[in-house]
Amino acid sequence: MNIGIDIDDTITNTYETMLPMIALKYGKNLDKLMAKKPSYRTLHSILPNFDKFAYENYETMVKIVPLKDGVVDILNKLRNEGHKIIFITSRNYKEYEDPYKISLDYLQRNNIPFDKLIVNVQDKAKECMVNKIDLFIDDSTKHCKAVQNKGISTLQFDTSFNSYTKRLERVKSWEEVYQKVQMMYT
Repeated sequence: MNIGIDIDDTITNTYETMLPMIALKYGKNLDKLMAKKPSYRTLHSILPNFDKFAYENYETMVKIVPLKDGVVDILNKLRNEGHKIIFITSRNYKEYEDPYKISLDYLQRNNIPFDKLIVNVQDKAKECMVNKIDLFIDDSTKHCKAVQNKGISTLQFDTSFNSYTKRLERVKSWEEVYQKVQMMYT
């Protein structure tokens, strides 16, 4: 089976790591900012010059973002069982000088097994079709719904900013991902 996986907030704890740094840089109260449950997209609209901030800071910030618990072990299990791991990320040239290199370096540095890395993806549903993805895992409601509308199974990783979603099948851990994969495809 081909498994498509997002990076930020799916294999990593990006949001909870970066939001305090963003609040500090902007002189904002973290609790008040978090109470708004802003997505990455809404940060661009509520913080001045956020595009410039992202380009100047994301590359440094994502290097220190920790992995979600158990992700390396689960991805190794999945690959050992014959599944292909294809990372499909929206990391783009607007926010990173070289989104492929920063993503590749992170995956390699953290010993994350994978078969393919695709960056700068705006239409993840189309990319899933091109790569014959059987299961797609992401934190983004928009991307999960679009992929699901193409007839591809999805798992949405639970985050504080997507908790309103009811229609998608949700997971809270990589162990839960593994259990669902076993139920779906064995």
